[in-house]
Amino acid sequence: MNALRVGDDIGSYGPLAMSIEDSVRWAAASGDLTPFHFDPQAAADRGFEGPVVHGPWKAAVLRGLVQRWLGKAVLRSFSADYLAPDLLGEPMVFGGSITGVGVTTDGATQVDCELWVKRADGSLSVRATCAAVVEEELDGLPLERVKQSVRLGEVAGVFVYEVTSGDIARFIEAVTGEPVDRDDIDEAPATFYAALDPVERRDLDLDDFVQHLPFRKTGGGNAFNEVSAVRPIRAGDVVTVTTRYTEVYEKKGSRGSLLFRVRENELTDAAGERIATTRCGHVLSFDLTSRTVTPRAEARA
Repeated sequence: MNALRVGDDIGSYGPLAMSIEDSVRWAAASGDLTPFHFDPQAAADRGFEGPVVHGPWKAAVLRGLVQRWLGKAVLRSFSADYLAPDLLGEPMVFGGSITGVGVTTDGATQVDCELWVKRADGSLSVRATCAAVVEEELDGLPLERVKQSVRLGEVAGVFVYEVTSGDIARFIEAVTGEPVDRDDIDEAPATFYAALDPVERRDLDLDDFVQHLPFRKTGGGNAFNEVSAVRPIRAGDVVTVTTRYTEVYEKKGSRGSLLFRVRENELTDAAGERIATTRCGHVLSFDLTSRTVTPRAEARA
């Protein structure tokens, strides 16, 4: 594909007219059986001169236009505004242009587009925007882009957690299955450090790129956990957790290529004194001979 530039026309598709047969098939497939989309009398009762084309059908044509033009691309966002109705049998032209070209946090090319649907008189019936990520052909795991996606070596996030005796009690009860007296709890067990991991708590998620690699996943999980502790966590502590990814590497395994990501959490108290440093290694295995396509689009139509 040639260089992508702001202002480039992505081409057009049409003129295209939706027939009543098309409308009925779309209604059955989408579950939108509103009568004015295929019944002339129902349309007349709503003040239309004829049955009205489904809006989501027009949005689907626009999305298809972008993907045909860009080739291997994933729509990360799509939004459509319906400005005027289109009637069955009337010609429509679909098109658009590039409004922005940039680079995502994981190093991919993102293309922002403005899209439209025009009626025979040239007026707009739909105006839409989308962001599409151009997918590169991968022969192996893209380690450099994985490093970019997890911000390797940089601070990925800083989180503050206030620890109560109830938090510690719930953790102990979950681990042991036995009730505990919360009034007797002061210090947390050594395993409690893991309870303040922002990734495990779903407060930090840098997995989007890795989870959508175009290879079949064959397994995954924690590879190791390590703790270097200065003191236990105590009830009443206000703990600041600073997270960064320190390593990304690949190994060969019996189930395919193993992708390792290692993160480090530094835990400090309200005075800034270090409580502990934890390291966690996470591994995903991929079959590089089996390609998949996983959509990432968030669409509003």
